Amino acid sequence: MHDRFHTAKSSGERAILSMALQTFLELQRRRQETYERVRELSRQIQGSERQISLVNQRVDHWVRGLGTCTESDVRLIAVLGDTLAAQEARLRNSKQELVDAEQRLVQIVGLWATSRF
Repeated sequence: MHDRFHTAKSSGERAILSMALQTFLELQRRRQETYERVRELSRQIQGSERQISLVNQRVDHWVRGLGTCTESDVRLIAVLGDTLAAQEARLRNSKQELVDAEQRLVQIVGLWATSRF
């Protein structure tokens, strides 16, 4: 695209290629940001899952009559469940943002490929 941009004579073609190049560079930046965000969210999700597992062990002991379960344990389970759901939603949204950016690039390149200059 870069070479074609510099050799294009039509201003319309140059405009589309310029948009494609800008979108491509933005996509590269977003891809790196998304991978970093996915790594961080995955780490947070694992931490939440570990916390839920620990609280669930306490509840399991309580169900078996081997320990106690307090209201704060029940609230903690609810909060951790909400936290986990929010983290998973952010993870899905981050991945979808990248897919959307990739689709925009495909549309721009498709426009360029099907246009007559």
